[in-house]
Amino acid sequence: MKVSYSKVDTYNTCPFLYKLKYIEHLEPKDDLSPSNPLFIGTACHEGIETRDVEKAVESYKSHFDEITSEHEVEIEKIKSIVPKAIEQIPDCEFYEYKLDVPDEFVGYIDGLVKVDEGLYDLLDFKTSNNISGYKTSPQVHIYKYYFERLTENKVRDLYYVFIPKSAIKLNEDLSNVKEITDELKSRDIHFEKIDFDKQQVNYFFARKSLLEKETNFQKRYSSKCNWCQLRKFCKTNGADRSELK
Repeated sequence: MKVSYSKVDTYNTCPFLYKLKYIEHLEPKDDLSPSNPLFIGTACHEGIETRDVEKAVESYKSHFDEITSEHEVEIEKIKSIVPKAIEQIPDCEFYEYKLDVPDEFVGYIDGLVKVDEGLYDLLDFKTSNNISGYKTSPQVHIYKYYFERLTENKVRDLYYVFIPKSAIKLNEDLSNVKEITDELKSRDIHFEKIDFDKQQVNYFFARKSLLEKETNFQKRYSSKCNWCQLRKFCKTNGADRSELK
């Protein structure tokens, strides 16, 4: 079975959610809200990769047919934080480096910074303030394992790179936009160095093995249920598709 890190992580979170997403292929309707974190994260990645703030803005705008004042607020946020990211994140030799093992694994490393011949630092970008929530994630450990397995190169250090989000809530009348952008301009990009742990890799393969044998896909309730995009279909076991694409 070919998996990605996100597939195994979804299974760990809730086997039933895995079934909805990857077996029944259920997806929520497109979230076209101006503050969609996927659009903003993609825009930040584009800005870092191209070293161009305007490319980040273009990436964000490309998701919408019309740009309103609320979209302009998000654009101002992007213009506030992406220059910091360009300044503080080293230019990578590789961006979106694909790891592909037939019938086993596929994944993308956000950035690889060349340290020496055949030696790299591995970066994974997160547009988030939830540093503690990602520190225990196996993701970068898995990427290091596969990168070294698939190439003759080595990884020196692993980093989660946190691109901050504003901690200030936007007023309904948009009157505090400057306060938000000033806050973002004052904050630095956070580099969280992670020590490689082979046990994280072993755990990933153990969970992958369980997934391959899974037949029941039972629901697993947790605090993450509050943010699950498919939570409306949990009570109906996925039968109600009225809110889906």
